[in-house]
Amino acid sequence: MKGWSRYSKNGYEVSSRGDKRFSAFYARLNSGITIEKAYQQAKGSGKGKPAVHPEFDYWGTYLGLWKQWAQENPHLIKELRTLSKGKVLTDRFATTQNNQARALAWILMRE
Repeated sequence: MKGWSRYSKNGYEVSSRGDKRFSAFYARLNSGITIEKAYQQAKGSGKGKPAVHPEFDYWGTYLGLWKQWAQENPHLIKELRTLSKGKVLTDRFATTQNNQARALAWILMRE
């Protein structure tokens, strides 16, 4: 795995248009809630809206949810490592730094 990007000719897509198992809209924590829903609840607001609290740690919270998911799903992280070997993780819908390609790349590079 060679990092993350929105697009790459040598990419492995982890959005709902790619491998849905790694999309925030489909990846579920053991509690049954999706990463996306957990993140919006933590912000206290809806998608695309600012957090209720001005000091909200967007990236830290988002990455923390993905770390929790990775701990709960080690077999999927192992599979993602194999599937993305030599590739860039991509999320074509990413419009901010808070996206699953970046979070999953961060996790894979530190394991």
